[in-house]
Amino acid sequence: MRYLMSLILALHAGVALASDYDPQKVIYHINYKDMSRFHHTLANMANHIAALGEDNIELKAVVHGEAIEIFMQATEDEELQITLDAARFNGVEFIICGNSLTGYQITYEDLYDVTAEDVVQAGLPEIVKLQQEGYFYVRP
Repeated sequence: MRYLMSLILALHAGVALASDYDPQKVIYHINYKDMSRFHHTLANMANHIAALGEDNIELKAVVHGEAIEIFMQATEDEELQITLDAARFNGVEFIICGNSLTGYQITYEDLYDVTAEDVVQAGLPEIVKLQQEGYFYVRP
């Protein structure tokens, strides 16, 4: 819960600095299940949004491989649900790899708050496609 409050405060504290940056389109690449690293990535995203302001950033996070397990775990972990909800509320769009779902023998319905529209066929080609559309790649 302490992490969630830090995330929310970081998002609201940086609004005054938003004019220092041009609008950005960014992809965060997440393919790890280490929760400490995942929380640091969410903090990076929150800081990024805070620095630019919500209206000046399009932030997508492509989730594949072992990171799928985080969204599986969130179906039963209320604190993790709150964390993911806060990221979404602040503009993070999670994109889920369909190949990873197939590899885990699950569907998007087995993940926390994921819809069919959130799923793409393959995560890595989606990253390249987004780069071709002008998104910058970040891998924390």
